[in-house]
Amino acid sequence: MHRPSLVRRTVSLIAALGAVATLGLAAPALADDGPAPFNGDEASASQPVTVRVPLVTVPNNFGQSGVVRIRVGRSAPMPVILDTGSTGLRLFPGALDRYRTGADVSQTRVSTPNVGGQLRGYLASAPITIGGVTTTRDVGFQVIKNSSPWVQQWLDKGVYGILGTGTRSAPLPNPLLAMPGNAGQRWSIHFGGNPAKRIPGGGYLILGAEAPADAVANLTLPPQGPDGFGALLWNDHSANGCWTVAKRRTVCLPTWFDSVADRLTLSGPPFAGLPTDADGVVKSGIPIHLSAAGSTFNAWSVVTGTLPSFNLTTAKAKAPRVVNTGNRLYYDFTVTYDVVKGLISLSDPRN
Repeated sequence: MHRPSLVRRTVSLIAALGAVATLGLAAPALADDGPAPFNGDEASASQPVTVRVPLVTVPNNFGQSGVVRIRVGRSAPMPVILDTGSTGLRLFPGALDRYRTGADVSQTRVSTPNVGGQLRGYLASAPITIGGVTTTRDVGFQVIKNSSPWVQQWLDKGVYGILGTGTRSAPLPNPLLAMPGNAGQRWSIHFGGNPAKRIPGGGYLILGAEAPADAVANLTLPPQGPDGFGALLWNDHSANGCWTVAKRRTVCLPTWFDSVADRLTLSGPPFAGLPTDADGVVKSGIPIHLSAAGSTFNAWSVVTGTLPSFNLTTAKAKAPRVVNTGNRLYYDFTVTYDVVKGLISLSDPRN
């Protein structure tokens, strides 16, 4: 199996921490396993805080997703999926009863998109703690009331929700934006393991991450103004990425960084005519390159294949113009989000 490589260097991945079959039994102890601090009492808020993110095999498709433990109100640490491709915290059915968050649940109905349909529920609020750092205010989140095969398969693995850390305007807020100090302004994510061999590993989320001085690429985001609390919002489904497929002309179009998607998805007329099967899976062996707009340097290169979270690639020529990176990119890079400057930066995780 040919392994795609970065143009500038071969990235060394974090050593695998071992497969996590059931989060409640096998997940490593995380930084937020201690008592939840009071708001404003976090000495760590002024310096970077590293939170471990174990990778788990996605039920039924062999891709991988990162899972982080959080506290909602005064709950025990709760495993949730870390999802940069969506915005807002959503808790699956039964999570509040199991973890006794003490959250205030309103009668306001909330519906959010998800795989195969909509997640319906009610708006709730509570402080959120991640890595021992607590939000400076109560944060709105969704208490999901309906279920689906996708939700149930995660509940069966001991995962109780989705933490969406997207930076754009959405019905629910990104809890990271309510973190104190630098923790609410910059964060970075890197995944470890070997998705080509279906071996989950360990990753990390760094709250208050330093801006990388040696970024391979800096992709800018369209501004969307401040939220109701003064935090700046940026459309992270429209980063300024430019894509070259085989020997085709390079096209620049909205790029959506997604740590949950198990495939690179090329959507829009520029990708018409690519050889695909009946499910839209692109033929193996086709090189694809990403660069930042205005740069001639290929920051990331992959070769299409069929392995989820590694080289699986689909094309949808009749869909709106956008590229979803899939989560392979989070293995190859440390991905840093800066909501002061509106940047997504890619850097070598060895640095």
